[in-house]
This record gives sequence, C-alpha cells and structure tokens, in this order.
Amino acid sequence: MMTKVRKIILMPALSIAFISGFFSCGVDRWPEYAHQIALDSWMYDIMQQNYLWYQDLPSDNNDLNLFLDPASFLSKVKSPNDSYSFVDSVMETPLPTYGFDYSLVRSVDIDTAYNALITYVIPGSPAAEAGLMRGDWIMKVDTSYISKRYETQLLQGTEARDLVMGVWKKVPVEPEEGEEGGETAYQYKVVPDNRTLDLPAARIVEDNPVHQTKILTLDDGKKVGYIMYNSFTAGTKADPEKYNDELRKVSQEFLAAGVQDYVVLDLRYNAGGSLDCVQLLGTILTSGERLNKPMAYLEYNDKNRDKNTTINFDPQVLKTGVNLNLPGLFVITSGTTAGAPEMLIRSLFLEDSYPVIAIGSTTKGQTVATEQFINEEFLWSVNPVVCTVYNSTRDNWGAIAPNNNFKVSETTIDGVANYSEFLPFGDPNERLLKIALGVIDGTYPPTTNEDTEDKAKEQFKIEKNVISPASRRYTGGNGLRIQ
Repeated sequence: MMTKVRKIILMPALSIAFISGFFSCGVDRWPEYAHQIALDSWMYDIMQQNYLWYQDLPSDNNDLNLFLDPASFLSKVKSPNDSYSFVDSVMETPLPTYGFDYSLVRSVDIDTAYNALITYVIPGSPAAEAGLMRGDWIMKVDTSYISKRYETQLLQGTEARDLVMGVWKKVPVEPEEGEEGGETAYQYKVVPDNRTLDLPAARIVEDNPVHQTKILTLDDGKKVGYIMYNSFTAGTKADPEKYNDELRKVSQEFLAAGVQDYVVLDLRYNAGGSLDCVQLLGTILTSGERLNKPMAYLEYNDKNRDKNTTINFDPQVLKTGVNLNLPGLFVITSGTTAGAPEMLIRSLFLEDSYPVIAIGSTTKGQTVATEQFINEEFLWSVNPVVCTVYNSTRDNWGAIAPNNNFKVSETTIDGVANYSEFLPFGDPNERLLKIALGVIDGTYPPTTNEDTEDKAKEQFKIEKNVISPASRRYTGGNGLRIQ
C-alpha cells in the first residue's frame, strides 16, 4: 500500500563523465537508454541522500550497472551489513487468495505425500467460509494427495476445491505380516476424520491486523486481555486510521472489562509495520507514569540530522482510546517477529518497573528503520534503511530472546512432536497462550517434568512454511517503516 508518495525527479543528474558515455561519434544516444536506466538512477539518487550507510555506496559511477532489475541493483550497491533495505512493486490492489497459510509435513504412510497443517486463517476469507481453522490438517485436495510437485497448484491456486481433512492422533501400529501378537504399539500420525470441506474460489480479502482479541477470566477471577496483532498497519487507502481505531476500541473494551494487570500481546506472525502504530500501541499499554516521556529515539545520517526525533508515549495519539496503565506485559514471539514489534518491546521494557516477559522463540533482531520512496512512473518503491532506532534508555540491543523457561515451540513438547496444542489463536489451551496464562495463575513452569510416555515417538518435521498472497503482506510488514 502506498503510505507516502513523493513527488521527485525521475531522472536525477549524474556526473558529466557518466552521461558522456551515451554520446558516440557525435550521435546523441541518450533517448535509447534513458528509460532503461531511469529506475536504477532514481534509486541511487534517493539512497545517496537518505541511506543510513550512504558512505558504503559505490562512489565511482563506472562501478554502477544501471541496466539491472531493481532488486539486483539494490543488492549490488547497498552496504554488505544491510539485510533490511528492499525494493517492491507498488500494487494498486492485493492478489486474490484462499486466505490461509500452511506448513507441509511429510506423510507417515506415503513417502511422496505431504499433509498441510493450517497455521493461519483470515476471517471472512474463502478458507474461513469453508470452515478451516488453525490446527486443521489437509490430507487431499480434490482427489489428489499433496505432493511437492503439485502443491503450488493445489494449495495456492484460485479455483474452488474440495479439501479432504485429517486429524493428528494416537493410533495403533499395524503389525507387519508374520509378526507375533503382543502388546499393542502406538504411534502418532495424521489420519482421515471423515470431513470434506468445500473451499470457494480465491478472491481479494482484507486481513485486519487486529486479528483476534479476547478477554479471558482465570479461575481466581483475574481478567486477562489477549490481542493477536499481525501487522503494524494503521489503515487502508480509503480509511487511513481504520486499524488504529480498532486498537483504540480494544483498549476501551479491556478497561471496561476490568483488564488492569495482564495483557498477552501475540506478535508471533508480526513482521513489522509503521512507527506511528508502535507509538499508539505503546501508549495504550505503558504505565501511566511514563506518559509524555520518551519511548524511542531515531538517529539519521549526517546529511539528515535535522530529522533526528524523540518519540514519546503521547496521550494525544490515543484519541478515542485509553491508556491501560499496565505494570508489565506478556508477549508471544517467533523468528518472524521483526522491526516494529521489536521496537515496541524494547521501548516498553524497563526491568523491574515494567517487565516484558517474552514467550516463544528469539526475534529477528532489527534495530533500524526503513522509509518508502515511490516512483510513480514505474510503480516501484525503494525502501532503504534511513535511521537507527534506540529505546528510551538510548540502547539498541538486538534480538529479543525469551528466558529458558519461556523458550518453547508451538509443535514440540519435551523435544518430541506434539500438535495437540496447535490450536486457534485465543484458545486458552493453545500452546504459547496456555503458558502465559500459567505464569499468571502460578501453574507454569510445572514443578515436575511432564509425562512424555504418550507423546509422539517420531519427529514430524515441518519441511516448508507457506504464506499465501493476502492483504496483510500488501499493507504491512517489512520490519520497521517510517511513514
């Protein structure tokens, strides 16, 4: 989504020595090549002024190949330490999608077949209409088993499909021919559950980044607010504050329900988004005494020192929302968690006065922000790193790693595969949320090791994770972005 269109010259002036290369024997050949090199020339000009590490750009124009595709050109000129700058085509509309993500796990019974574990379902999508839920298993599409050769056609196509479903469960092992009877052995695998779902054709779907919210009541009466937030995206082109207003509404609902001490913020699938969303959510979640105080600092290159900024926990961004005055926060993280969610966690954390307990796996570790510059003629954008992000104590520590007790997997328990707790977001028995609730009510970590006797004896290795085209990839993500 276009977050900020800049009216800029599409053909920046390069040095006279470089331009002279387009003149041969007195013949002006510039018109032949101008359009071919215009996009890369524009990108280079943008980066010379705005790139945080502009000193690492090639200084000799003879080292530039302006005939490369945008992604290749960026990879050639950017700093070798930069894994965050990117280019992207500017799409006016999202792609059609079934609206679900999945992971492929090899079938126990058929060497060439895979079962697809549903990891994410967009509300209102064809997948949701069909009844798919996170934690479901697809065994067949129409009449075909899922193979690597045809997986893209079967699960990422656009036509309506029949989905033959399965369930992960403990089943007896069939004895091989000639084996004597004895004690029955068991194994865990995906088996048919007599369900066939009708998946409608793919269509354009809006994926609200405020994916799921719940208010959970524990046995002792404590109220816990849960937010599954998948992208720091403020709104749509038609309604720029649409999703931020959803966050404001959730803050009011939590306050009215008596959520005073405990919020679980699920960021496991959150790959980033815009800084203004970070400021809003941080201001909702922080303690009241930190309002109007710094939450982060942005530092630009020496050409743009005038842009250096202090970001505060600012009550003015709340508008119709409220500050929950929380004493701390639980966050669910993964290796996908990057950029904007990391900035939020670092900005909120203040050791004893505002602890943030991370549950899941270590985050990506991004401490810089990108800014989007759009070329309206070619409908491409370049998103270079433009500043370093520091928290309120002027630290820019990297990846966020859960403590040992809270470094847990969604799909393994005690080192063996276990999908029994891979459930829809917000279900109190879902693996990572269950641990957060256990910390709150004092039942986690357990005093004794969990019994592993009935758990899977074989590893169910996830061989591929697939994110289908969807609006959340179109509108947000990509680390931490300056609007």
